[in-house]
Amino acid sequence: MILRAVLVAVVALCQMRAVAAEPAPPLVDVAWLGANLCAPDLMVLDVRRSRNDYLVAHIPCAVHTNYYEDGWRIRRQGIAHMIPPPAALERLIGGLGIGNGSQVVIYASGTGPFDAAETTSIYFTFRYLGHDAVSILDGGLPAWMADWENDFDVGAVSPEPRDFTAAPRPRMLAGRDDVLAASAGAVPLVDMRSHDMYLGINRAEVLVRPGTIPGALNLPMSWITVNDSLYFRAADQLEALFAAAGAPARQPMILFCNAGLESSLGWFAAHALLGNRGVRLYDGSLAEWSADPTLPMTVKVPLP
Repeated sequence: MILRAVLVAVVALCQMRAVAAEPAPPLVDVAWLGANLCAPDLMVLDVRRSRNDYLVAHIPCAVHTNYYEDGWRIRRQGIAHMIPPPAALERLIGGLGIGNGSQVVIYASGTGPFDAAETTSIYFTFRYLGHDAVSILDGGLPAWMADWENDFDVGAVSPEPRDFTAAPRPRMLAGRDDVLAASAGAVPLVDMRSHDMYLGINRAEVLVRPGTIPGALNLPMSWITVNDSLYFRAADQLEALFAAAGAPARQPMILFCNAGLESSLGWFAAHALLGNRGVRLYDGSLAEWSADPTLPMTVKVPLP
């Protein structure tokens, strides 16, 4: 029994060192997560919308957070789904048991069309706050469930709060003036919404007007993952898709969508997976842009 306890302690120490040595890659697979699971400085975030589903079964040691209810995005200056002030995010993240030395892994369930975008939006938030030790589980919960030998826990994990201090990177965000300059041809603008919304055929509830920003290209968020799953496409495929949209993946660009959610998928693909350090996200997106009648919008398919 003493020998077993020593071995367990040694394994835990090795896991802690493996996680703390350097940040994990932006995408981790099930094998990586299984090898590091429940290490002291690893925090796994279950971001399913249903807390009840989390309570029934979740990846061991995972903590639940709801993207829409816990404060990852708020209404600011009348615009929905904006990034909160750093102080509010520090309280949220620290309350989840995440400190500045934590390696974070995010996973979703794959039961809704925006699940992948919710993981990339939270990933973007961590990087915006200066926290680089954050990853997404490639394939999400379905990938973990695919191996019958993987364990599950039931009930809630109540983390011990930690201090988390942000070091914001405002250059990751684009504002309205940046977008105005880009629409004059300075930098490519990429609309990450579905093609029907880009054309102005349909309009999201958060928008005042249909259409897109003049001069914007279209790269629907569904292109980023394989067959609407939680598996991200390989780098060569992503480069081909950005090129097909007319936006070379390694050049500066500004991404937008309805309210900053879909565009986080494109940002993750360009920045995290392709190494583009010149890509920015327009946080207000069309929720802000369409609400200002002085700003132009293009409807490519006007309907009678």
